[in-house]
Amino acid sequence: MLATHVIHPGPVNLARAQLRAINHRTVHALVVPDADFIDALVDTDFLFTASDGEWIDRAGYLARMRSPAPLRGASCEGVRVRLYGPVALVQGTVQTPLRDGGLARLRYSDVYLRRDTAWRLVNSQHTVVQPGVPTAPRPGVAPRHAAWTGQDPQGDELEVLHTLNAQYVQAYRDADVAWYDAHFAPDYNAVQGDGTRSDRAAALARFAQPSYALHMRAFPVDRVTVRGFGEVALIHAENAYTLKDGREGVSRYTDIWHRQRGGWKCVSAHITEQQHPA
Repeated sequence: MLATHVIHPGPVNLARAQLRAINHRTVHALVVPDADFIDALVDTDFLFTASDGEWIDRAGYLARMRSPAPLRGASCEGVRVRLYGPVALVQGTVQTPLRDGGLARLRYSDVYLRRDTAWRLVNSQHTVVQPGVPTAPRPGVAPRHAAWTGQDPQGDELEVLHTLNAQYVQAYRDADVAWYDAHFAPDYNAVQGDGTRSDRAAALARFAQPSYALHMRAFPVDRVTVRGFGEVALIHAENAYTLKDGREGVSRYTDIWHRQRGGWKCVSAHITEQQHPA
């Protein structure tokens, strides 16, 4: 069974204000190191997916944050805070000026857990926004399709989530937009490997396209890890894919699921391309 935490956050407005303040200070620590703050913020089983796709534990993350890249500055935009009981999802875009006058942009998805009267950072993922990708979310129109007629897995929650993850990947191979429509929460969004941020409708339109059949030779799923935080579960895994033209790559993702009345629904997906696969 997944672990259950009974600690609940205070009033929603206060929680949002706290998390926005933490978010601001965390971004500032990318420019001016704040080791004591980061050490107190990051939880014991923290996992970081860096912008190059590397998975890094708490010790490695703290080492990075003690000696951050010499950024000239950093600012946030599009910050959104979503609360799921004692769990919070904070997403936004960091911009930092380059010496040539341009801007480097980075999408992030941070997951916090309210523990012992304080918010603790349990997960973070970064993805570089590629040139030409708009900073604003990409809206879309959900395609028409028949209703999904399958059945959700039952039983042990950990096994259920592993099965849902496998179904998520298979639905991509099959362009099964009906499965996604049945399993995406109303507030679902996604960060793709090039930094594109899509809303629910745009994601459904993308999944309705036969991308696997047209472009992929293989799209396995491997190294799956599920972490539970009460009514929220984080699924981490990688796809070491092969394209039909022979090119290969590795995508690492974090899918965030929320247990609702109708079962588990995915509220967010964040993908990062691994730059130097082992």
